[in-house]
Amino acid sequence: MFEARLNDVSLLRDSIATISELIDETELHITKEGIKMISADRAVVAVVDFFLSSEAFDEYKHDKDARIGINLLSFLQILRRAGVNDALQMKLLDNRLELVLKGGSTRRFTLPLIDISKEETPPLDKLEFPTTMRINSEILNSGIEDAELVTDSIVFTLSNDQFMMKADSDSSSAQLELVPGSELDITQLKEPVRARYSLDYLKKIFKARKLAEEALIGMATDYPMKIQFDVEGKMQLTFILAPRVEEG
Repeated sequence: MFEARLNDVSLLRDSIATISELIDETELHITKEGIKMISADRAVVAVVDFFLSSEAFDEYKHDKDARIGINLLSFLQILRRAGVNDALQMKLLDNRLELVLKGGSTRRFTLPLIDISKEETPPLDKLEFPTTMRINSEILNSGIEDAELVTDSIVFTLSNDQFMMKADSDSSSAQLELVPGSELDITQLKEPVRARYSLDYLKKIFKARKLAEEALIGMATDYPMKIQFDVEGKMQLTFILAPRVEEG
């Protein structure tokens, strides 16, 4: 049996809204500790690792672990129906997930559970990130939006005294620079870093900036990027984004 109540629907809604930009169907793992998910997008360019702690819920009843397949877009449509004062009640039934929005009225929905074909995801625990930093989510998103005016990919470079995002086309360029300070904290840097990534994926990932003011970034030269958003004690949403192969 699994039953839970969440008074603040926004935390789950905003998380699923970002995840569903990349993944439409997934398997949720319901455990004593909370709800977990790890899944890659269809192109296997990005992997999403999501954890919503049982501590985030106002009530959380769990008898045994369960794995349930759901359509995230359908799930999100229901979550978006929640009013400001509505609480969300979730209950796992035999072949469906019951969702109840309770406020001035009681509205009841059911989602069918679906079979999800098991696809291997990259072994994330084997990835190592020799460079890590904390950066203001809004500032980094501004650099992404600037770069979109120019091209479809962006180069990140990082040294001891400077972080840079740069996009170039034949006739135009856009560049954002930051030095360590209140908006950028380089927590670990073994050597200078340079890597190119898709702007389309970054734009989708940074919709998660609504969840956290800071993003924790892990990088290495021409290596996957780790982008993590935390709500302390409640939620962790991590993306692993493959680098774009340099032309030429």
